[in-house]
Amino acid sequence: MNVADIITEFGAYYEQASQNKNRILGMLSQGLETPKHCTPVKTDDTIYRLASLQIGDLVQAFQKSWTPKDDIAFKPNELRLHHFKVDLEVTPDDIEATWLGFLASDAVTRKDWPLIKFLIEHPSQGIIAAINRDMETKEYGQGVATDVTPGTAGVTGKTMNGLVTLLQAGVDDGTMNSININTLDKDTIFDQVEAFVDGISEVYQNVSMNIHMSPQWAKYYHRDKRAQGFYTIASDAQIKNTIDFMPQMVVPLPSLSGTSVIFATPKTNLIHLTKKGENKNRFDLQESKRVVNILADWWEGIGFGINGAVWTNLQPTGSGSGS
Repeated sequence: MNVADIITEFGAYYEQASQNKNRILGMLSQGLETPKHCTPVKTDDTIYRLASLQIGDLVQAFQKSWTPKDDIAFKPNELRLHHFKVDLEVTPDDIEATWLGFLASDAVTRKDWPLIKFLIEHPSQGIIAAINRDMETKEYGQGVATDVTPGTAGVTGKTMNGLVTLLQAGVDDGTMNSININTLDKDTIFDQVEAFVDGISEVYQNVSMNIHMSPQWAKYYHRDKRAQGFYTIASDAQIKNTIDFMPQMVVPLPSLSGTSVIFATPKTNLIHLTKKGENKNRFDLQESKRVVNILADWWEGIGFGINGAVWTNLQPTGSGSGS
């Protein structure tokens, strides 16, 4: 916990000057958004196994002889949950003789000081808010699962395979559908999104689906639509994310920020898995020699039930992609 700048500016002492928690400000922080557009599944498993039934052509012309078709298959699919944790070490005494001393206490047990609750619950920059920010901006969208290095703190964004990683893997192995709409351009994005929807299998074109992309590209989509004269002053109040003549709609995901990735799948097919998920908001406070350790751990994963019901503008590795 770095309070050096506070000491430099305000001094290494505490003086009651009506300061309080309302004077500790924080920038806005990105909250959770991606899980809202998934189907939630709570599980005790660390690998969530699914199977899909596939039946090929059955109908044939009649004849008296027995001519069976054998084209029934069950295809396995497994979605992995990844083990997350938070380890923080706080020395509350660091703030007692500073401007922040109002967060100290006469309590002998440091974990009961107001500082600890404040660090956990601050609405924009507290520990809970930081966990949500990290999951949304670094794990859900662009996370890449990597092995841990024993004894070394893990890198945020390297715990789970996020949406971009899963989509690229599905395109590369041919299990997901790739639609080539060329490099996204803010001056043609409206037509490109319509071309993307046209590339979805016709049987799924009549299914309500979100066309997910970054907030920036969603903004460019509406601006390009406006530039083509679709909106007038009289109709501005009716502007919606729906795609014309289709049940799909453009839905931005902060987890895709900084990418040019577009993907679509029914909400039932986009699965958010949690095991002990409530522990993201519950903490084990352990005190040792006036140092408070803040611990939490949980399991989480994201994935697609059936890869064949996923469409993306990503191209196979090596051929140019939308990322």
